Amino acid sequence: MLKVAFKIILLITLLCFFFVYDCSDFQNQVVEILPKPKKSAHQGLYVTYYMARTPKACNRIIQQAKQCGLDTIVVDAKWTLSEPFLKLVKEKQLNKHTKPVVDPWLAQFCKNLHEQGFIVSARLVVFKDDHLVIARPDLSVRLPDGSLYRDHKQGRWADPYSDEVRLFNELIAESAALSGADEVQFDYIRFPAEGKAKNAVFPSEKQGLSRVQVINGFLSDVKNRLKKYNTSIAIDIFGVTAWQSKNDIKNLGQDLKQMAKYIDVLCPMFYPSHFHRGYDGFANPGSEPYYFLSAGVRKTREILSSEAVAIVPWIQGFNMSSPNFGPDYINLQIKASYDEGAAGFLIWNARNDYSVSFQALKNKGYD
Repeated sequence: MLKVAFKIILLITLLCFFFVYDCSDFQNQVVEILPKPKKSAHQGLYVTYYMARTPKACNRIIQQAKQCGLDTIVVDAKWTLSEPFLKLVKEKQLNKHTKPVVDPWLAQFCKNLHEQGFIVSARLVVFKDDHLVIARPDLSVRLPDGSLYRDHKQGRWADPYSDEVRLFNELIAESAALSGADEVQFDYIRFPAEGKAKNAVFPSEKQGLSRVQVINGFLSDVKNRLKKYNTSIAIDIFGVTAWQSKNDIKNLGQDLKQMAKYIDVLCPMFYPSHFHRGYDGFANPGSEPYYFLSAGVRKTREILSSEAVAIVPWIQGFNMSSPNFGPDYINLQIKASYDEGAAGFLIWNARNDYSVSFQALKNKGYD
């Protein structure tokens, strides 16, 4: 009986060993960095995190996008990627030894889209961050009286000067790459500019370090982290930034020529309706889809000059102060972008209502 019992125990031990070995090997395969071609946003649209987590509705958008010839999906990904790091930040345990992690949901989302031939761009809202500020109020941008700075939408901002804030976002970007994203696309990669921003106090501000240097330093660190994944880096900018006034460069920290050293794609938000009335002599810029995309892309190309950066503008896929909004409005923006040498286009609609855009794309009125 003892011999039989011993054999059973030995068999169970061996089975457990092989099971653990197989699981360990599988985990290694999940995080293994496999060679892949570098891809970046081309022709696509944006989906919210909530839409992406609603399979039936999201799949309907994806199938319509495919039928219209689109090949890129830009998805909000910061919230799902930031969860494991928020706990570390709250406990003040985030440091240079912290490792990126695979996000199961994003990994599966990327896998599904890759199988359908799509490029996946993970949109990461950088320094505007309610969750981070709530977890660690000491990392927030403040006002002279000590209260939190808030923008026009009551959003909270984390201090770009903070090494901890930048590390937090670097790890999130690397986790997106590790989870299979072809591109990380940074939005709000700037200093705050709305409301009482001119009086904002940055607790970690360092004398002699400009805002431009802070933003470029962040991009440089991200580039070093992502190069082993062959993941593209894109940044979103205000459309008006293409007009590059000295005040905008200084206040926002965005010098396009300098930023170009660290990125693959520049995505200016040239929504005509977002230019104020009278801009460039137009009573209502929202009625001028061709002009503002054409002028914006051209000015961006002039600023970048010989820099090897693709220009893939965001175009207006929503009706706002645009009495002529419709399929032609979409096509005129796309045509203007390509007429000035853009590498592609991305369509923005915060509600993910692309009915007008799909109608435009099916007619191919921009050819």
